[in-house]
Amino acid sequence: MPPSAEKAESFWVATVADNASQHPPLKGDLEIDVAVVGAGIVGLTAALLLLRGGRRVAVLEALQVGRQVSGRSTAKITSQHGLIYETLERSFGEEGAQAYGAANEAGLAQIVRFTEELGIECDLERKAAYVYSRSGDQLAEIEKEADVARRLGLPASFVRNCPLPFEVAGALRFDDQAQFKSLQVLARARASRTRRRRTAVRRHPRALHRTRRALSGDH
Repeated sequence: MPPSAEKAESFWVATVADNASQHPPLKGDLEIDVAVVGAGIVGLTAALLLLRGGRRVAVLEALQVGRQVSGRSTAKITSQHGLIYETLERSFGEEGAQAYGAANEAGLAQIVRFTEELGIECDLERKAAYVYSRSGDQLAEIEKEADVARRLGLPASFVRNCPLPFEVAGALRFDDQAQFKSLQVLARARASRTRRRRTAVRRHPRALHRTRRALSGDH
């Protein structure tokens, strides 16, 4: 197969043990309180929080744990997603934009808290996140975004330099963001959950459609 035709593999997938994302198939009926479809970081986080709330949980994954969106992501944990807050405020008002930012900051804090509570070695680092311009064409937009985000209570600022091996005309900086090895977090979160009797991760090829097995529960 020529190199251009080879399927690229995520760095996060390539650097975690193959068995970290394996899980047994659903062989029988389960009586549970909540079924979570998808064993990525959102699904496993939801399952872990439900478990801590005393619910019986089953997570259904059609393929492998964390090897879809979560395993192919940039693995950055930020409330900064490009130049979005000025647009959000214009479309949904200050309260809507503020809620979006606060939710993302809360999600960042939740992930960091989980890694600390579970003792997960995932090379998590607190870092600043940047959106930069080299030519200066979008500096006005970047400065406006920094003003809006800061007013919404986010750790935003406009800076003239950032830690890159080339010069920039200016950048939007969000302080105290994070980066990590996402699959290592998911493997440990899954192990933490499956040690308890009130939860299970099961594979089913129709997990995103209709399962032939019975999952009896309220949600």
